[in-house]
Amino acid sequence: MNSKQEIIPFLSNNLKFLITCCQAEQSEENIIFIINYISDKNESQLDDLISLSAKHGILPLFYKTIKNISIEDKSIISPTSFAKLKALYIGISQRNMLMSAELIRIMKLFEKHNIEALAFKGPVLSQMAYGDITLRQYGDLDILIKKKDRESMMSIILQAGYIPEISLGKGTKETFFNCVNVIGFHHPDSHVRIEVHWELLSVNYAIDWEEATLWKKTESIQINRHTLPLLPTEQLLLYLCAHGAKHLFERLEWVCDIDRSIISNPGFDWDRLLIEAETLGIKRMLYLGLKLSQQFFNLKLPKYIHEEIAQDKTIPELINKVIQINFSEASKQGKSYSSFGLLWHMRENLRDQLRFTWRGLFSPKFDDFVFIQLPKHLAFLYPFIRPYRLIIKYFKHS
Repeated sequence: MNSKQEIIPFLSNNLKFLITCCQAEQSEENIIFIINYISDKNESQLDDLISLSAKHGILPLFYKTIKNISIEDKSIISPTSFAKLKALYIGISQRNMLMSAELIRIMKLFEKHNIEALAFKGPVLSQMAYGDITLRQYGDLDILIKKKDRESMMSIILQAGYIPEISLGKGTKETFFNCVNVIGFHHPDSHVRIEVHWELLSVNYAIDWEEATLWKKTESIQINRHTLPLLPTEQLLLYLCAHGAKHLFERLEWVCDIDRSIISNPGFDWDRLLIEAETLGIKRMLYLGLKLSQQFFNLKLPKYIHEEIAQDKTIPELINKVIQINFSEASKQGKSYSSFGLLWHMRENLRDQLRFTWRGLFSPKFDDFVFIQLPKHLAFLYPFIRPYRLIIKYFKHS
């Protein structure tokens, strides 16, 4: 890592190495560090690094860095390990190209049937932030539609050959649509998975984007000479920070996405971003994502943004907790009920903390409908099912 970066406590040596491999620009100091770190690794240790890069969603960036440095130093990695890394990268690239073509097909189907849709994450984020659909790992396609188009969307996706991950009864569908923000589909032939959202995040997280805000000023991007509409830049960054926060930034990829999204948009409207974050009550989540990006990737931020972040005294503790859980030598496997406390502290307003607590405990989620589908006249029982399932989930194996 760049010597000017802050010292990050608890960070494992392998993660320090992979973070260096993910830098947008490699300095001579970084290149020397990468060569020295990897040169004395045996096959087993190299396999561990490759597996770790895949786990954190940055294998394509790892491969690209090793490949570029290997042009000048052929001995940086053994031929056997490089062949393994290259094969995995090619597999990801081929899969990404298939998924990009499928995204274009689905978006055109929606357009044909007058359904407004925005793509986010997946291929469009890879193209926008990294300049290449093959440089980011993604396992599904994410599409946002308006609430009024949910029924039409279901019909179109089913006709396209997809199978829903939950078969909704007539008496359950309305309740499901009102309680859940997304439904997943998979294609039995291509094995492509699609998630169609009508809200960006689950209601349980108490982050309520107004639909009109998301569609007020949409943007677009070109993939394979096709124009695809996507979320406004500021809204996408807020989503990336909120999405990463809800998962405690357990994958390095999610921090890298924030860094690359900002780098690729030099004309970022920081004032608008802060206003939107305050309106949503997620300034602390935004600050957490920005601070992690600054510490990991030396992200350049405006001076007044640094000053804003420094005023929130909770951020350093959250940073340390996230790194201990996900990026240290003693990283924990999976989450526990203690994660709820971290998410609670990621909200800066007491009102939002209380809303998050209430909704987290009692608002039905997708899994509750998988557990049981109640007829419409019994839908009032779902708030009791959720705490019952949480008790089973967190205490059964404790």
